Amino acid sequence: MAARRDEILGEWKFEEEFILRVRDPALAETIRKILREEENVSDHLQIVFDKSNYNGVLRFQGKQYQLTVLNLPGVTECYKSYDEVNLVKTGDVGQVLVVGDLIEEESTTGEVRDGITPPLRNARQRVFREPINVSKDTVQKVEDYLFSILDGGAAKGYRYQDTEEIWEIDQATGKGRWVPATD
Repeated sequence: MAARRDEILGEWKFEEEFILRVRDPALAETIRKILREEENVSDHLQIVFDKSNYNGVLRFQGKQYQLTVLNLPGVTECYKSYDEVNLVKTGDVGQVLVVGDLIEEESTTGEVRDGITPPLRNARQRVFREPINVSKDTVQKVEDYLFSILDGGAAKGYRYQDTEEIWEIDQATGKGRWVPATD
């Protein structure tokens, strides 16, 4: 949470970073319009949580909408620019405020399946996937083959053939090809 001092009033004003995900497209567009055009948003929009701090309501233009706090699969950094050139990190966001009905998976896990951007689609499933079930015999065979190769030999059933080649250009066509070197 970033804070700045309002010199005229002598009060501290706090900035809080959060992600508000609104499921209803018409409501989302109306909120976006108010946030861009109005200086004082608190006259139109208010967020109130219950005692659990995971559920609440979004009050917007006299109506109340269900609000739920869900965890993100990763932490998202927030930045701010004072001069439209340099960025200053202002905080980290690990949760998202979802306005509207939850899908079944979100209500049971308490977590958003997808992150904020497309690369984080199914991130938790990809990163924390089930381990690959490989038998001990297979692991032992691969380990033996690797030790054999590291010792300078070929894996069982294979042989090495070292052939020296040179690049030769055909004078008539001007095309080149690799040919075995002769002594």
